[in-house]
Amino acid sequence: MGDLNPSEMIGSHKAMGFFGGNLEIYTSISEGKHSDAEIIKNFEKQEILEQISKYTLSGDVKYFVEEYEKFFTERNVFLWKWLGPIFKESGVTLSSIDNNYADSLTDNKIILTILACILDDTADVLQDKELLSKMSSMFNNASNVDISEKNEKIILVKKIWEHLLNELNKYPRFEEFKDIFMYDLSQLINAVNYSCLVNNNPNIINIHEMEDYDSHNMLVFLYNGMDLMASPEIDKSDLSFLRVAFTYAQKMARTGNWLSTWKRELHEGDISSGVFAYAISKKIINFDEIGKLSNEEIIEKIENSDTYDYFLDVWKQYRAKLSSLKESIKSIDMDAYIAGLDYVIKFQMAGEGLK
Repeated sequence: MGDLNPSEMIGSHKAMGFFGGNLEIYTSISEGKHSDAEIIKNFEKQEILEQISKYTLSGDVKYFVEEYEKFFTERNVFLWKWLGPIFKESGVTLSSIDNNYADSLTDNKIILTILACILDDTADVLQDKELLSKMSSMFNNASNVDISEKNEKIILVKKIWEHLLNELNKYPRFEEFKDIFMYDLSQLINAVNYSCLVNNNPNIINIHEMEDYDSHNMLVFLYNGMDLMASPEIDKSDLSFLRVAFTYAQKMARTGNWLSTWKRELHEGDISSGVFAYAISKKIINFDEIGKLSNEEIIEKIENSDTYDYFLDVWKQYRAKLSSLKESIKSIDMDAYIAGLDYVIKFQMAGEGLK
């Protein structure tokens, strides 16, 4: 669980400075620059990675990371440390929170992410639909889980979920927003099931369902739902517009995630990404080429297409829609929230191949 060495993480990439301003990354995207290298030039990558490596996980987070690592090996410590600065410093945590809960919110969001990764790994790596169903069923009534079956993965999910409920119950508006949070959790479970469905039935993959269903894997509604619970002064008249804002923010986050993880997922045999959905829908690659072409050939086909341009334009469109809501939302600093999402895509591209 020690700190990561940034020089080891960077590999052959050129080191950059840090946070030259979100205007720079937005300008890069607006101008339609489309390769990883062109985008990363604007990320002062070295110091981003140094900031991540210096982030210290709390005792609770370390405990659940170690428990996760007993059963799953797909994620390394970089991911959990990567999340810390995003939640704590970027601006995507709602400005309305009581700052006394800031550290708690950061920890609980990372722990929630561990829980989501367990569900995702059970679906995509273990491909155990029965186990996934048992895990998912406990969220409405964890006390009914049959511990006698001694399935340690289920016991771990129960332990994490009970820890989160206990922590969330400390926030002043937990009861008020609990039902909404539980509904959003059901959307995460649906997204995991959809990803599993696509990997088992790749012929159904399409960009429209990917954009609608798969974006809930980004947990934005759940992360910001925690923020609402810890926001004593939030104006409930803002909620309808905030839900729209969370939709755009979640799709922005999903777009950046697709662009920064699709190559790793291809090498893992996972094609449940919007990048592949788009490439197949535009006949950049065909179904019958999957499994026949090498991964390097598939990557070359996608990189030589308009795929990056498409997704960066989508990201820009969602950002513009999010910005249009600023006048309708009074109890949140929307400028800070949007700037936070600009930093998120920096972090996503800087962390490509490392999480």
